[in-house]
Amino acid sequence: MNFLLKKEITASLFNRGFAVPVAAMPVLSAYLGGRTLAHGERRAVKIILDGETFDATLTSVNFDRNKFPDHSDIWQIIYSEKSPIAQKFAEIFARSRAANFKLPETEREYFVLYATDTPDIFCVEPIFNAEISAAVESLDEVFVEHLLECDESAALVEKFRLKKIRQLNCSIGDELKKFYNFRCQICGQNFRKLYGVEVAECHHINFFVHTLNNDASNLIILCPNHHRIIHAAEPVFDREAKIFRYASGFSERLILNGHL
Repeated sequence: MNFLLKKEITASLFNRGFAVPVAAMPVLSAYLGGRTLAHGERRAVKIILDGETFDATLTSVNFDRNKFPDHSDIWQIIYSEKSPIAQKFAEIFARSRAANFKLPETEREYFVLYATDTPDIFCVEPIFNAEISAAVESLDEVFVEHLLECDESAALVEKFRLKKIRQLNCSIGDELKKFYNFRCQICGQNFRKLYGVEVAECHHINFFVHTLNNDASNLIILCPNHHRIIHAAEPVFDREAKIFRYASGFSERLILNGHL
């Protein structure tokens, strides 16, 4: 399975569906036959949840582009409030629904959407903060990022109870690397030109061990040098300006950005 997005449980999940974040669209497009969803297009899809298969629709909202020429496309996976999948979500996430979605941060509930090897079939897995927090509470961020990127570390991941977390990362990170042609979003460096190899790394803007956020909106692609510098210096990222601000007074702007 290939990670697409992680979303916190909200009321819409039990009513009509959920939105696909703009940051996840390039990755999702890679699993739609390599093409983006056309404006206004609707596609019948299947969702596998808790061992059952449900019908849903992947749609690009057909809003008037003449009125909103600068607005990004809006993608959604939709279904009816009384559909079997809506009822299944209500069953699985009964605690969030009963608490009116205001659970403490350490107890919040999420779901993860994966693409499968079969077109238009997706898989949803529930994620509960309590179990993830227990897995990462004693680990260092650099170590966790290494595990999340490292394909050959399955035994080590299992040892540290990170198997489920490991599943959240690789595909989305790999797709973002391809999206940026393995170039660092800060300096634009691509090591293939010099060394004949592609070396790029994923970095969590807000550390995963603190936020448990592995969405594309929390990932950037860096060269190894900038990745190590950012972990050592811990600059503040100004998301609106797309600038890293260092305690020394130095700042660096992202020169490549197509997903944040």
